[in-house]
Parts: sequence; C-alpha cells; structure tokens
Amino acid sequence: MLFLLAILQVTVMPHLTVAHVQPDLILAVTVCWALFRGPTEGAVLGFLGGIALDLFSGAPFGMHTFVMTGVGAVAGFAAALIPREQWALLPGTVLACTVFQQAACVWLLQARGWPLEWSQVLVSTVIPAALLNLLLSVLLYPPVGAVHRWTGPEELGW
Repeated sequence: MLFLLAILQVTVMPHLTVAHVQPDLILAVTVCWALFRGPTEGAVLGFLGGIALDLFSGAPFGMHTFVMTGVGAVAGFAAALIPREQWALLPGTVLACTVFQQAACVWLLQARGWPLEWSQVLVSTVIPAALLNLLLSVLLYPPVGAVHRWTGPEELGW
C-alpha cells in the first residue's frame, strides 16, 4: 500500500499543487497511523514509506527514509502524550510533523551543498505544505482509522 501511495505521490500529487506545493500522502498516512498505533508502528510505517519515496525521488537516497521515520516517531509520541479526545491532536501533530519534515529536509540538503535558505523555504513551502497536509490528513484520518480497527487495535506505548 505504501508503494502505491508513493507512486501516487510522484505521479498524481504534482498535478494537485497549490502555491507550487503539493500535499504529502506518505506524511499524512504516517501521521494518521502513528496517532492510532503509537511511536513504534509510526516509525516503522514512516521508514517503509520513506524507502518507497527514496526509490522515486531525486533527493539523496535515504533522506526520506530518515526523515519519515522521525515523523512517524514524533507523531506516535504525540498520540501517547496527548489525550485522544483533545480536538487539537490531529491538526497540531500534522502541523508539527510537517515543520519537522521540511526543516530536516532543508538541513540535510544544505549539508549536501544545496543552496537553500530556511527563511525562503518557510514562507514559500512550509506554510502552504502544512495547510495542505492538514487538509489531506483530515480526509485520510477516517479511512486510516478503519484500517486500524480492521487490523486489530494495538495499545499505544513507548
């Protein structure tokens, strides 16, 4: 399923851009899954989704794997620390994970010599990406929850 989402990410999502930014399917699914299953399964899903993205990306191989593993773990820890009844859990986690993902990618690409400035990326990419990922996550949260219930609920933990 993650391989299919990665293919959709690189083939369909570029046609759904807003302000030259596209929503991130792998991030949205990883965050939603981690909110249901916790940091371990979030990190595993992020790792697998990152590998799938790395196969299709022009970025240095391993960057997406590293970053998405962190995204899954961060989202899972948010779910373990914040009560599920809190209305801000999903939006806050998606926004925080998008900023984390974008900052980590900028930092890693800068380390490889790419000429990126955080202040320019923040306004042109991070804010629109966070809003698009929030919208996508709100749409994907119910189906991911259905898959979670279908595959058997797991207890959240460290």
